[in-house]
Amino acid sequence: MSSLQDTQRAVTAWTESSVAADLAVYALVDMASMPHEPPAAQELRQIRAAGAVSALGDPRPQAELATPWLVPLTDHQGLNRKLLSTTLDWALRGPCVTWLSSSLSALHLVDRLRQRTEAMLPQNQPILLRCYDPRVLPELHKALHADQASSYWALGHTWAYLDRAREMKGIALSPAPDRDVFAAPLYLDQDQFESLLDASEVDSVMPELAREATDAFLALPPDQRASFTKRCLNLADEWRVQAFAQRVMVGVLALKLGEGFHQQKSWAPWIAQLTQGRIDLIQAIEGATAK
Repeated sequence: MSSLQDTQRAVTAWTESSVAADLAVYALVDMASMPHEPPAAQELRQIRAAGAVSALGDPRPQAELATPWLVPLTDHQGLNRKLLSTTLDWALRGPCVTWLSSSLSALHLVDRLRQRTEAMLPQNQPILLRCYDPRVLPELHKALHADQASSYWALGHTWAYLDRAREMKGIALSPAPDRDVFAAPLYLDQDQFESLLDASEVDSVMPELAREATDAFLALPPDQRASFTKRCLNLADEWRVQAFAQRVMVGVLALKLGEGFHQQKSWAPWIAQLTQGRIDLIQAIEGATAK
């Protein structure tokens, strides 16, 4: 995992190189995921004072604190270092900020970003695609087919984010032509939808593991927590455990008993019955732990 100083240096170096290349730099701040200390209203006033533009275009006042905002970090005077530092602090405290370098103006970029939040599931069900979420962004980058990617990422230069290990990563963007080549919505096939759904489940389960088995989960190195959670969810899939609470319980058991707990003699016959659908996880736990 990167140290705080390493992350700060990486973000600053990337930003300064973008400015040197005569690119505009923006922060994309997701108010819905903002750490609310200080209050989100204060943070919203701060970014609006810097010229932030709503990336979803929802005019309702109640939507202001639940929408992403594109915040210019550069102007004719150069880089706003204080605002860059502030957005980095927010990103270090929660998955609420990504950064973009682009040749596009704020208004042109925000219009193109807005279109890229429109997606369609295989059953022709429209969804809001949270491409601005630093947890979703890399999964989306892996999921898109080549023909989709060539137009979807035509936004300029680089889309940067912090991964779960707080390391700065960047997605190389295609050149942004004067006329946008992407046509909304983005159609996702079943495999793409399932891969994004799997990634989102990891982020839903990790806070539950931190709550249910705090010491054991936080003892894991931060850059290993997501992979551990994914392994536990894969195990739940093998056992045909579908209920969310029981899928979380698989992770709790692995944290408290060790990842190989199910291979112990006391567990093996009960896991076999669980996999066959003859009992549920609670019954397997009761059987394996009965004295």
